[in-house]
Amino acid sequence: MTTAIAQDTVTLTINGQTITSEGGKTVLQVCRERGIYVPTLCHDERLEAYGGCRLCIVEVKGQARPLSSCTTPIREGMEVTTESDRLTRLRKTVLELLLSNHPNDCMFCDKAGACTLQDLVYRYGVRYDKYYGEM
Repeated sequence: MTTAIAQDTVTLTINGQTITSEGGKTVLQVCRERGIYVPTLCHDERLEAYGGCRLCIVEVKGQARPLSSCTTPIREGMEVTTESDRLTRLRKTVLELLLSNHPNDCMFCDKAGACTLQDLVYRYGVRYDKYYGEM
């Protein structure tokens, strides 16, 4: 006879919506399971999350600064915001910095229409010429 091991559940709030999920997951995992959009460039399910691109940042009530959702475990009672003016400004800056050392041919790139970076640049209204890298 097989005995099921009870998985701890966590109740948290994301964008004002109360969500119950299995413990041990990250904020990003729960958001993706619930269809809540959080932008990412570096996240790959096959790899350990490290928060390198800094685009998946979210605001967590009680935290002074945004946290990367891919490395932040869910906690009981946690209150998460995935979209705000502050997050939009921060994501836009990250994208502008990424583009400072990126070939600026996105309009003519072979991957046009199939590039997450390009999609995010358009979504956040990023300027290509705000910062100049070593290109």
